[in-house]
Amino acid sequence: MKYVFGIDLGTTYSCIAYIDEYGKPVVLKNSEGLNTTPSVVLIESQDSIVVGTEAKRSTDVEPERTISFIKRKMGKKDDKVMVDGTEYSAPEISAYILKKLVKDANEDLKQNGVLQEGEEIRDVVITCPAYFGMNERQATKTAGELAGLNVLDIINEPTAAAISYGAAGAQKNETVLVYDLGGGTFDITVMNIQNNQISVICTGGDDTLGGKDWDEALMNYALERYTEENDEEIEDAEKIAALYNDVENWKKSLTAREETTISITDAGRMREKLSREKYEEITKNLLNRTKNLLDEALKTAESKGYPLSRIDKVLLVGGSSRMPQVAKMIERDYR
Repeated sequence: MKYVFGIDLGTTYSCIAYIDEYGKPVVLKNSEGLNTTPSVVLIESQDSIVVGTEAKRSTDVEPERTISFIKRKMGKKDDKVMVDGTEYSAPEISAYILKKLVKDANEDLKQNGVLQEGEEIRDVVITCPAYFGMNERQATKTAGELAGLNVLDIINEPTAAAISYGAAGAQKNETVLVYDLGGGTFDITVMNIQNNQISVICTGGDDTLGGKDWDEALMNYALERYTEENDEEIEDAEKIAALYNDVENWKKSLTAREETTISITDAGRMREKLSREKYEEITKNLLNRTKNLLDEALKTAESKGYPLSRIDKVLLVGGSSRMPQVAKMIERDYR
């Protein structure tokens, strides 16, 4: 096998890619024809494991068997989840996600004639947050090995982002700030790039802060409004689990539009127009948490000779960084 594959093992979505014979990066599609796969695992039984879109759809009907956000447990002392009396570690669950990515990618490559009969993906590089310590990195490597892969390296996500966005390369000489707000983790890195050499100046972040928290804030708001309208609470766990898909769609809608309609139907009903301005008010404390962490990182960078005035470029990375409130905050407070 002449290719090495890069895997973004994300908190909410994962994907796999490689550099083709023309030097072009290619993201491989899963069996659903999509570039990204939900990092969700449904354990129907020990012999039946479902990963990805179908597993995510089962969140509302079988929440006790569906595992999400496992990346937050990687390398932690309490890294176990229990399903039907069987204990699974975070690397084991992550390995199921990796197996799905690789299986689908193998099929994609064979259909396009890149792989010959008998060839399969083996050598990989997996990304992780820059602030991951030795335990988290080892857990990520273990997940790859459990999936039957030869893990050549675990590299920092900000470094991968800098390369992907073209910040690294010949004749480059600049300092870059990477603000990486994913579905479950937040990562800040200040790096200096000299040609192809990337030097990390400082890192920061929070592995329990991400788009999931924005979802929960919006969920809580919607449930509170339902209670106000109907003088009763929704207590059914399956109904609440199902609402998370709606909440994610509302959030995405408010990224593209100034206003969206949110609604809940149970024994009663709640329906209202929600403005982006109101949504940003609801989640202001979460954005401020990223700002406080960013301020800390910038102070550290300044103490090492890299003040804000020396930062040439800001990269907004991660699906949640697409929320307009993020770019607005960066432009307002750090220009």
